[in-house]
Amino acid sequence: MNLPWLDEHKQSLDRRLNNNHLGHAPLIQGPRGVGKRALAHWLTARILCLEPTDGSPCGRCRSCELLDHGAHPDYFPVAVPEDKQVIPVDLVRDLIGKMQLTPAISRARVGLFVDADAMNRNAANALLKTLEEPPAGAWLILCSDQPASLPATVRSRCQRLVLRPPPGQQADQWLSESCPDTDGQRRAAALALAGGAPLVARDLLEKEELERGFGILEQLLSPELGARSAEWLQHWQVDAASTWQWIARWLVVLMKQGGGAGDDLFIPERQQLPRDLPPRQLARLWERALEGRRAARSGALRQDLALGQWLLEWQSMIGNGNQR
Repeated sequence: MNLPWLDEHKQSLDRRLNNNHLGHAPLIQGPRGVGKRALAHWLTARILCLEPTDGSPCGRCRSCELLDHGAHPDYFPVAVPEDKQVIPVDLVRDLIGKMQLTPAISRARVGLFVDADAMNRNAANALLKTLEEPPAGAWLILCSDQPASLPATVRSRCQRLVLRPPPGQQADQWLSESCPDTDGQRRAAALALAGGAPLVARDLLEKEELERGFGILEQLLSPELGARSAEWLQHWQVDAASTWQWIARWLVVLMKQGGGAGDDLFIPERQQLPRDLPPRQLARLWERALEGRRAARSGALRQDLALGQWLLEWQSMIGNGNQR
């Protein structure tokens, strides 16, 4: 997948590798959907490649072929197991043992954490010793959407590389090539709601999430909300994490609009946003939406109760505010 806004980062990483200026524990951080994991996989391939060409992995050597087929003996990915919500300590200890081995094919070994902030505290603590004193030729690459959730002791031992959303014109050009059947207005809406992150915007367009999001907004603003809330809540619970995500997005739009940012420009005409809503209450509802999303992903709360309680406060607020 070609992500042109990563080219400068790749060139920088290649120079630092060639000059031995890249630390052995790069932490690639930034918002979801800007290409952190793509860059981490590129860096993994670049480190392991036997014949890098023009500053990139060659794609042809034995190392590149094995990596492409998921069978490289010197590559150790670490991710959240399917039956868990976090990366447990035993996976980290297993990785540490493997990193002590002599490379089988390449000149190095690479451990990759695609969701480093999913480590529980014991797992993060177990990693500290290796971060402080990595074995010769061993690299640990960490990706994080929320680096603040990582222990400070882990962050301080990594070399941070921050990715940000690309410029709007570049993001729109890439999105138009990735989703050629979408018009400019829909691309602009997707990018705005994705916070400028192209990969998130693409998912909104390809998975019909944009339609679902506008549907949730229409329900939130509907005069029938009180009468039909029980019916709509049943649908919201089917994918509660996505529902909370959309609620949080719309609250951000409302908060920005209250600050004069004009984010209502891409809202369909039939969905006029409420004006003059209390900023503190909006912020509180936004925080609760983020908490609800986290709980939905971990299964920590009954979503029918959590969504219902949130909706009651929303109804109370817009009932007292100026909706038109």
